[in-house]
Amino acid sequence: MALIAAGGLIAWRVLLTIGATGEYLAVVRPVAMGEAITEAHLTTVRITVDPALKPIPADQPDQAVGRHAAVGLVPGTLLAADQLTEQAYPGPGQQLVGISLAQNRLPHERLAPGASVLLVITTDDNGTQQQPAAGPPVNIPATVTDVADGSKDGTMLVNVAVADRDGPLVAARAAAGRIAVVLIPGD
Repeated sequence: MALIAAGGLIAWRVLLTIGATGEYLAVVRPVAMGEAITEAHLTTVRITVDPALKPIPADQPDQAVGRHAAVGLVPGTLLAADQLTEQAYPGPGQQLVGISLAQNRLPHERLAPGASVLLVITTDDNGTQQQPAAGPPVNIPATVTDVADGSKDGTMLVNVAVADRDGPLVAARAAAGRIAVVLIPGD
């Protein structure tokens, strides 16, 4: 009798630990950082959720639809409120610029959406200076919004949000191959 009671107690404890299943929102199509979430991006999944996670319940799609991705979201991602924002990229006072960069102009650590970077304007196509510079290099703060493989081998396409005043300069220097990216520590 004691064994049956102990077995029942163990089963009850396991059930409490595992928890009940529920329906939650998950991403079914890729969503770039800053992109507005639509119903087409979402699906419903039935899972058992760890109590430490706070996913959006499937019966509350209004918590996600119409908001923007605060980070890049990939299919299969369980959607949580912390991954969403009211702000689109580029935000007010910003421009979005695409930069095709060779691997030697990027940090070895892979860039991710949301990373803060400095765009360093170089003085020639190789990123080296032929003559002494008149002053320190021009550094432009930016936020990475998306990263993808470039159209040429060994290149990456990096979309960045920059201040309105810096957009044309970044676009022109990127077209001339005169930008290198520095990842700001801690991001």
